Amino acid sequence: MKRILAILLLSILSCSPRFQGMRALLEDPDNIIISFDSTYLGYVPVMEQFRAQDTSLVDSTGIIVFTGSSSIRMWKTMKEDLDTLPYQILNHGFGGSTLPQVNYFFDDLITPYQPEIVVLYCGENDITDGYKAKDVLASFRTFLRLLLIKSPSSKVLYVSMKPSPARWALWPEFEKGNQMIDRFIRRLNNPDIQFLDIGPSMLDSVNHYPISTIFTQDSLHMNAEGYVRWQKEIVPKINELDCNQ
Repeated sequence: MKRILAILLLSILSCSPRFQGMRALLEDPDNIIISFDSTYLGYVPVMEQFRAQDTSLVDSTGIIVFTGSSSIRMWKTMKEDLDTLPYQILNHGFGGSTLPQVNYFFDDLITPYQPEIVVLYCGENDITDGYKAKDVLASFRTFLRLLLIKSPSSKVLYVSMKPSPARWALWPEFEKGNQMIDRFIRRLNNPDIQFLDIGPSMLDSVNHYPISTIFTQDSLHMNAEGYVRWQKEIVPKINELDCNQ
């Protein structure tokens, strides 16, 4: 039944000039090539864990899926920190992941849940692995194309790649990728797809360097104080998406 409703909704939305414009900017959403290599298979047990933990869902309505790399996975207090939101919160973060891997596992992470909102944090590991900002943008476009077909009623919040002391040398490329994705989302002109620039909340206002006290000992992942800063930025953006009915 959900599949039928999704197809009907897609047909209705396709009549909208804004939706048609988005399809054009995303090139051909019906012809999607998903990259794969054998290392992806290492995440199959993680997908099985997600399915097991999600059996506790009260029902299949009012869901936000958070997905992406370890900055999502390690947000252990996510449900408590976001308990003011009227949603069931699913943490589908998997450590070390890249956007191509999120795309490959789309049907495990997102499709079965048809979430109201998807919060995506990914791209940082892509660049760390040697990809460029333009590659992150291309993978993000693929993500949106998948969403358009597989979960067309879902809204999206893309959280920008964060600054950290451990990866400060890569920050210029992170920033370039963030700017490219921000510009692309603006071009889509769709209020249901939003960009959150998380960087300013994590940088010292004087030195413009990552605030060391919000990171764990590895200077890469955030501690509780870091996630408090994320909570303060993410909740208003989700409420903004809520207003776009």
